[in-house]
Amino acid sequence: MRQPHLSRRALLAGGAAVALLAGCSAPPDPQPVRDTPEQALARVLIADKERTIALYAALIADGGKLTAYRDRHLAHLAELRRRFPGLTARPPAQSPSPAASPSATASATASVSPTATAAPKMTLSRLRALEREAAARRPAQLAGVAPALAQLVASIGACEALHAASVVKPPRPPAAGAHGDPGDVEKLRKALSAEHAAVFAYGLMGARTTGSLRTRLTRAFDAHRDRRDQLRRLITARGGQPSEAQASYALPSVPSSAAAASRLAAHVETGLTASYLELVAAGDTALRRYAAVAVQEAVVRAHSFHRGVTTAFPGMPAPAAPAPSVTPTPGG
Repeated sequence: MRQPHLSRRALLAGGAAVALLAGCSAPPDPQPVRDTPEQALARVLIADKERTIALYAALIADGGKLTAYRDRHLAHLAELRRRFPGLTARPPAQSPSPAASPSATASATASVSPTATAAPKMTLSRLRALEREAAARRPAQLAGVAPALAQLVASIGACEALHAASVVKPPRPPAAGAHGDPGDVEKLRKALSAEHAAVFAYGLMGARTTGSLRTRLTRAFDAHRDRRDQLRRLITARGGQPSEAQASYALPSVPSSAAAASRLAAHVETGLTASYLELVAAGDTALRRYAAVAVQEAVVRAHSFHRGVTTAFPGMPAPAAPAPSVTPTPGG
């Protein structure tokens, strides 16, 4: 059967009708802007901090002497907002970003979702348990984010571990890789050098103390000797050459009393905190987790020997203070 032939006039009329219909149709909905991995994690942390600050405020209102603890969380929140201006905790109804890890999404939901029943009365023991849980989450949150943010999160986790007043389990060594990134190997070598110095210092302190303090120092000596051997194996497995210990190391002082030995032990652990925080910037996710737990362990051990000034960001330089605002004077 012969198909009917459309005239040129009919084709032009049909084209005009299609164009008119297309012009009247609604524009497509804009695609939602997805968070980067850093933004997704920052939302989780902001939600955690807002919730924790509110809980501390409630206890402080009841007469609890916890202002310094709350202020450290306020410092965490301020630094997160400085790095991510305009970012807020994700509303519960908003769908999570694919970039966010399941653990991050779950913790964000737990932090901001209201419960149907009334929350039990907050106590110091419950608050410490929440701090412990938060610190335990931090090492697993370091995957896939920029090194600088990973270091900030690890430092925050160490502060939370200290608030929890609990013993941090030693980190499990990561599996050996066939080939190691040269930058990661160098960071491992720096951590090993710090452990060599720690073993030397604890050996000296143990020889100059007695009683229960000597027992604690000996326990720390054994822990650092084990960590030293772990780092050696990690470096060798990644194709690097472990450094050897020096014959001696310069110490800020030679302890002549139990108090001096305790201060020196805390000083050693503070140095280790900075060394492991540098390792948190490694590209290997397993090394990041390993180093983050080591940071927590060093901070808690330092505090157990000497309860000095507690910072909000262990192992990190203090965030720069905002520049003072200048008020113009009339005619100036």
